[in-house]
Amino acid sequence: LGMIVDAVLLRIARPTLEVNAPKSTGVGNSFFVPFKLHLQRGPLRVTVRSEVDAPLEEGPDTHIVADHGTTEHAIELNAPHRGEGTVYALWSRINGPLGLMRRIDRHEVEAPITVVPNVDRVRKLALAHFGAQPMGGTHIQKRVGDGGELDSLEAYQPGMDLRKVDWKSSARHQQLQVRRFRVEQNQRVVLCADTGRLMADPIDGVERLDHAIHAMLLLSRVALKAGDLVGVHGYDAVPRTWAPPGGGGRQLARIRQAVSRLRAAPEETNHVLGVHSLLSKLKRRSLIVVFTEFTDPTTAELMVEYLAHLARRHLVVFVALEDPDIEEPMRRFPENAVDLASTVVAGELRQARQRVLRRLQRSGVDVVTGPPGPAALRLLNRYVQIKRRGLIG
Repeated sequence: LGMIVDAVLLRIARPTLEVNAPKSTGVGNSFFVPFKLHLQRGPLRVTVRSEVDAPLEEGPDTHIVADHGTTEHAIELNAPHRGEGTVYALWSRINGPLGLMRRIDRHEVEAPITVVPNVDRVRKLALAHFGAQPMGGTHIQKRVGDGGELDSLEAYQPGMDLRKVDWKSSARHQQLQVRRFRVEQNQRVVLCADTGRLMADPIDGVERLDHAIHAMLLLSRVALKAGDLVGVHGYDAVPRTWAPPGGGGRQLARIRQAVSRLRAAPEETNHVLGVHSLLSKLKRRSLIVVFTEFTDPTTAELMVEYLAHLARRHLVVFVALEDPDIEEPMRRFPENAVDLASTVVAGELRQARQRVLRRLQRSGVDVVTGPPGPAALRLLNRYVQIKRRGLIG
């Protein structure tokens, strides 16, 4: 009799779901999809589960007690990778008032959601570097003694650098005149991303390539504000993406489109072909920022050789993201044999990595390392230093 009562009440409930899914979300986010649940009878205990495809992942089930009528709720989803995902359906499971029967329904949704580079992470990195100042007001100021282009002459004041005195102009004016320089503009900055299999390794749940893309978007926005020309080059076994250097507000949109097409392929990276392709596209000295990864000195031989060859003609900055899984065993005291073995292996990997980075530095490559967030900020500081010192040429 109790089962019959539960069955009748569940049949009368007639649940319907109306979903309002977002069009896009940032990679690495956990986000909520709101929905409206309508019951013809209540209150009833309802469990809602999602049905999605990659790159989206299901989140925890949503447990609610819904009253009669329409109520609003949300279900959590995860987006660990970039791409085009779809929420196919939401499943509802309703328990009868007596707990003897359950009703399970599948509600069609077919809502596409695009997982894009995480703008919120880029904004947080910008705020960490610039404070509360909005990115729209960011610019590199003219500074005395910085840059390589002559801006003006001004009268000498005590404390100024005597090496900046223009003696010919001083003779004409019968007064010491000091050269004032400004930061050069219209210099080329190329963001070069390795899209091989090693860039698919996750750091804090997000692929290395996605961390690199966030740093690329941050640097490109600052460089474009500074008046430089920014381009994108992506390669793995073969060259994949090329966005020629350009300036202005529209170039930032082109860079976003270019980096959104980057995918970590299950292939070994061919640095020989990638660097050769890049050299054929660049006719004048440029700042090249390389985002890549290596596992051991043997596999890094060709990478070091060809980056050194690239550094003979251009200014190269190599960005290496540290993996917390390697650094963590070295920070804690080993308590057993397993911890000790992990510390030894992590130490050997770290030493091998440092040897490769030192070889790159001896070859004239500027190296920036650190966890994803701090590495992006160090890269930004390095770019500002390069601009102020006029090193691009």
